[in-house]
Amino acid sequence: MHHFICIDSFKGCLSSSDAARAIRMGILNADPDATIDWSPVADGGEGTLAALSANGFRELTAMTIDLAGRPIRVTYVQKGQTAVIEAATICGLHLKRPEDAALLLDTRGVGRLVKQTLATGVSDLYLALGGTGTTDGGLGLLSELGAQLLTKTGRPVAWQTNPLLETERIALPSPIDSLHVLADVTATYAGKTGAAYVFGSQKGLTAQQIKLLDARLSHLGQQLGVEHVAGAGAAGGLGGAAYALGASMESGAAYILQQIGVEARIRQADYVWTGEGRIDHQTMMGKLPATVVAFANRSSVPCILLAGEVTERLEQAWICETIHDPDEEMTLDPVVTKKRLTRRAEQIVRRLMTR
Repeated sequence: MHHFICIDSFKGCLSSSDAARAIRMGILNADPDATIDWSPVADGGEGTLAALSANGFRELTAMTIDLAGRPIRVTYVQKGQTAVIEAATICGLHLKRPEDAALLLDTRGVGRLVKQTLATGVSDLYLALGGTGTTDGGLGLLSELGAQLLTKTGRPVAWQTNPLLETERIALPSPIDSLHVLADVTATYAGKTGAAYVFGSQKGLTAQQIKLLDARLSHLGQQLGVEHVAGAGAAGGLGGAAYALGASMESGAAYILQQIGVEARIRQADYVWTGEGRIDHQTMMGKLPATVVAFANRSSVPCILLAGEVTERLEQAWICETIHDPDEEMTLDPVVTKKRLTRRAEQIVRRLMTR
């Protein structure tokens, strides 16, 4: 049997590569004659640069500021005249410190790096979204790229709090045709499927702050014309801000899978393996596992989905299982998680071989 492994990272635990290697070991434990193809992947969030670096993109570094305004050196990648910036390297949730107030974090650092990179003359700049600790509607990005954020009195915002709370009107600069968004979810800018309500709590926002920010996102989303754009709510509204600047909106998972030639590799496989740390309602909103399952279904190849936790089963997957046995506690320990991935893959292949 020939297997193709295309699994996302287990956030805070295993990289995409580590997860794929663990599954590979389990397959070979059950079937030493199996042939296996695999590649590190991502969906625009954590691991995007690593996935592209393994497929012909070279790494470059630059200085900018993080989500709290602190200087930070970050990596981005480039291939020819195409560059890709991963927003999480600049304003990722992992960069939030205990003393940082969730409400006050912004995306100015992302805008600053976008401006620097565009100045190098690239023809296409992709902004990979996902895993951010910010909910500023992307106003920090807009400000750095020439937009005027104005208060009720027509004055520029003072940046004393979240710019969403100060901004009443936005004067946009000329469109940036070379900018593209790689969204990891299809969340809207505002509302129950929007940036604040879907992701706010995991970023440390209180229920009251989420309600307040959502109201501001709704107001400014209408002004920017992004209130109905799928993906506008990605990265705390960063997707909508970039779209308002003229950026195209693309699936991060689909873009990266295209870069690794996923369709041809799936067609050659008897089974496809995918997954991530948690399968839930967000998975159906454009995350990598759902995208891989869709590709596999189009080629009529059975897709096996493994996760650390499954709270909402992905029905389109042929097999969708957690890697933990019922009597085992879930864990973020990478050694334990790798062993359980290997064990579950071995169990599944043994079942397949008895059919």
